[in-house]
Amino acid sequence: MAPKAFEHAPAGVIAGLDDWLIVTSHDCDVVNGQLDKEPFVEVLRASVVAKLDKHQAGGRNPRVLRLEVVRDGAPVTVSASVHDRWRVPRQWLVDEKPDWLVPGKERRLISEWLAKRYIRSAFPTAFDQRWRDKIGNWTKLLASQSRWIQGVYLRPNTLRELGPLEVYKVSLIVAAPKGASAEADWPQRQHEIRKAVEGFWRQFGPGIEFVEVDVVTTAELTLAEVEPYQRFDADWVSFADDTPVVTTAMDMLG
Repeated sequence: MAPKAFEHAPAGVIAGLDDWLIVTSHDCDVVNGQLDKEPFVEVLRASVVAKLDKHQAGGRNPRVLRLEVVRDGAPVTVSASVHDRWRVPRQWLVDEKPDWLVPGKERRLISEWLAKRYIRSAFPTAFDQRWRDKIGNWTKLLASQSRWIQGVYLRPNTLRELGPLEVYKVSLIVAAPKGASAEADWPQRQHEIRKAVEGFWRQFGPGIEFVEVDVVTTAELTLAEVEPYQRFDADWVSFADDTPVVTTAMDMLG
């Protein structure tokens, strides 16, 4: 099936003998009983590579995804480009069964990575320019608390492009797994995360004014509370750890 599928690939896509073709269409489309309603499925090409690049792992890079999975008892690392995907006839799936099923967490990562192509949070350029040179410190901060962080949400006081003398005021929500509050050291962890986030964002004055950060579990966080916020694209922290991810429905609310 793979050689036939590559005949449908966009110009410039070169096939390798070890390449994977991952079906990325929605489950319901794949198994729809009427081929005329869903005549095609989308496939994503992934090539086997030597090692995991942390800058492209966990979905943090919007264009290239590196993914490590265990297949047949051995770890395999693959790399996929968001541009290397195309449609093939769904009838082919009737004639030949899948070679393998990507595990659940990695499957979720692929789908969220592709979804962010359309629903990724966007902030004003003027806001980004005031803090982005410290993004390495921000990701280190989150990674150091990855067990306790399931999602990060940010709300600036405006999404307008402000002039150099105008101030962005920011509030954040750090969402922890719902079971975190049952841990004996949760109050201490909660305090540490709050102080670390506050310390990071207070360094960007006067252009950015830190207002507050709320550190809560997902069991305490309501959709009404998170609605004014935007996902702060830190979900790779959860994918790097063993905690589950926050549903993408929250990402769409902004």
